[in-house]
Amino acid sequence: MSKLVLSIIVLILIFELILFLLINFLRSKVPWVITKKDEYPVFNKKKISTFLKKTHNIYLGWNWKPNTTHKEKIFHKTNKIYFGKFGERKGFKSLKRKNNFASFGDSFVFCRYVNNNQTWQEYLTKFIKYNGFNFGVGNYGLDQIYLKYLNTKLPKNIKTVYIGFVPETLSRCLCSWKHYHEFNNIYGFKPKFSLSKNSLKLIKNPIKDKNSFKNIHSIINNLKKKEFFYKEKFMKHKLGFPFIYYIFLNPFHNTKLLFYSLLKIFGINKNKIYEFIIKENCFKNDDYFLEKKNKVLIKKLMLKIKKISKSRNQKIYFIIFPQKHDLSLSKRNYQNFFLMLNKEFKIIDLTKIFENKDINKIYLPDQYGGHLSPYGNK
Repeated sequence: MSKLVLSIIVLILIFELILFLLINFLRSKVPWVITKKDEYPVFNKKKISTFLKKTHNIYLGWNWKPNTTHKEKIFHKTNKIYFGKFGERKGFKSLKRKNNFASFGDSFVFCRYVNNNQTWQEYLTKFIKYNGFNFGVGNYGLDQIYLKYLNTKLPKNIKTVYIGFVPETLSRCLCSWKHYHEFNNIYGFKPKFSLSKNSLKLIKNPIKDKNSFKNIHSIINNLKKKEFFYKEKFMKHKLGFPFIYYIFLNPFHNTKLLFYSLLKIFGINKNKIYEFIIKENCFKNDDYFLEKKNKVLIKKLMLKIKKISKSRNQKIYFIIFPQKHDLSLSKRNYQNFFLMLNKEFKIIDLTKIFENKDINKIYLPDQYGGHLSPYGNK
């Protein structure tokens, strides 16, 4: 063997060792760096107990518990959020006014990272004579929104219902385990719907109770066979030996991921990693709106919601909340999709409004998921 070949082999081995040490270090610090170990993550007994006690819901995956409180940190301060007897977010509405509207949806309906008097529902009460319920839950897909609306007994005086979600709701509807789409969201188990002979078929939440975690490997093995994002995303982004090979399987994503992860750890432009991840998710999600079966899935869920509203004699409005990086999409397939449904549903797409405003005022920094600021909610 020539000295040149030997030198090359030694350099490759050194580089492999550096990558091995770097990736395993980053894996412990950054949730988006994953390896083979993440195929079967460790479920801590204490965290299982906390999850089951505080947010687990067998029918919805997770949900706010009635008459509880929740704390979330933003800009070095803590917001304290209260939940009422229905599990709704409580605000500072006038007690003399009756409730006549309700809102269901994801974190843009819940209004993360703002005070209780800075939600869009609170601002809405200033323009009408009534109060309303905020039933938003973070990270919900339209499938969970539908199930929550279906199973929530609303007072008879509720006349209007708002169903709000981000375009990424499509990706959320394609998973039963969020970990395959949002790496390290390992307690994010949920129900979902599949299409069977052009009809919706409910696939129940794989986590029933604490006993489910005793068979977690079996549950994961079953999910691997059926989950869209296991092959579509998780396996494509998983790093392992030989690390050089895995890096160059997806060089654009992996080099940026490692670089931005290091920036975050060293405190240099810490927000860059969040921007990169959220932007990539928005771009990929928009492509999924080109698939016919995905469009059918979303439309059928909307039809289910509309049917319930008719039986309850309620007006239903669907609100599309674009994330900041949805506004930078060139095609906006999601916007074209919902535009085509305008004749069948009452749809308020806020894309048209937000794209003409100062996005840095409307949205919080990417570090906070790019949620709406108090100004954005208003």
